[in-house]
Amino acid sequence: MKEESIEILVSNDDGFRAQGIRELTEALRPLGNVTVVAPDGPRSGASAAITSTLPIKLKLRHREEGVTIYSCTGTPADCVKLALNTIFKERKPDLLVTGVNHGNNAGICVIYSGTVGAAMEGCVSDVPSLAVSLDDHSEICDMSHATAYAARVSRMILQNGLPHDTMLSMNVPQGKPLGLRVCMVTDGRFVDEFMTSEDARGNAVYWMTGRQINKGTVEGDLELMRAGYVTLSPIKLNMTSRRYLPELERLINEGI
Repeated sequence: MKEESIEILVSNDDGFRAQGIRELTEALRPLGNVTVVAPDGPRSGASAAITSTLPIKLKLRHREEGVTIYSCTGTPADCVKLALNTIFKERKPDLLVTGVNHGNNAGICVIYSGTVGAAMEGCVSDVPSLAVSLDDHSEICDMSHATAYAARVSRMILQNGLPHDTMLSMNVPQGKPLGLRVCMVTDGRFVDEFMTSEDARGNAVYWMTGRQINKGTVEGDLELMRAGYVTLSPIKLNMTSRRYLPELERLINEGI
């Protein structure tokens, strides 16, 4: 049953017209009032970038009972930051969900993804935040399992909250998942990252491509997603290496 007092903010990096955000919005409607603030076009790979030298615009696109949709000329993080400072200035939303992204954001992709970057912006403001990504880059694809798991985890977050400084990243495989696994983010990196070509004048140009590998030995979200599981990973904003702090302090105290 829909909770009328619950306010949910939704964003993405594929643009407000994308299939993923439209189907995510419908899946979240039973949980509360949904407000979409998303880029006016694709912003993949924007990470947590913000616009600081140009004005950004917010445009109302659609309104009906339970759902309001805005587009924003900025980045995914801009969308969330602006929403929290305007639409939700008097009361923060109870939940932020970003996605469903067309393409996975497992492993090292968490530092590049605009979908994750938007969720991080919510986490900065202590809004419980979930990023949802599907391992399918097709413009039109089967989102049913991704949205079902997103709604399920969203309900859990609304009931239990999330720790300070922590957001969740969900990655969903193609096809029917084998289940949900809580796991760490794979210690990954991309290899074979560029394809060389030429422009019309014969100058070298480089197209981004590549594939991700596991740098370590521990199985994480990338491997489990590839094995057919939905993965759910807690991600902290504060990237301080607490383990290295004492060693670094010792080295500095010894003199450099």
